[in-house]
Amino acid sequence: MLRAEESLLVLRGLGIQTSSSSPTYLSTATTRFIPTASIQDIFIHEAFKGFEVRFYLAIVVEGEEDAVVVFPKLLPRRPILEEVWRGARACLYEPKS
Repeated sequence: MLRAEESLLVLRGLGIQTSSSSPTYLSTATTRFIPTASIQDIFIHEAFKGFEVRFYLAIVVEGEEDAVVVFPKLLPRRPILEEVWRGARACLYEPKS
């Protein structure tokens, strides 16, 4: 069974890379790199879909009107997003030693 895959790679001191691939050959894989200097914030937000609350991880990029949603197709549950959020912030904003 084919599945969609989405990933977030945080490169300390460099930035964040998001990737997604489709389970079909009709849609192409996408990869985006956001340099650390362009990242204004990374946060978990909530949205409503019908009567259901969905949480999503988003990155605010300097100079862009819309936030970049991470894992837009998978929309993992809140505890997973919190773990990813903590890890990403720790890498991006750790104090210089």
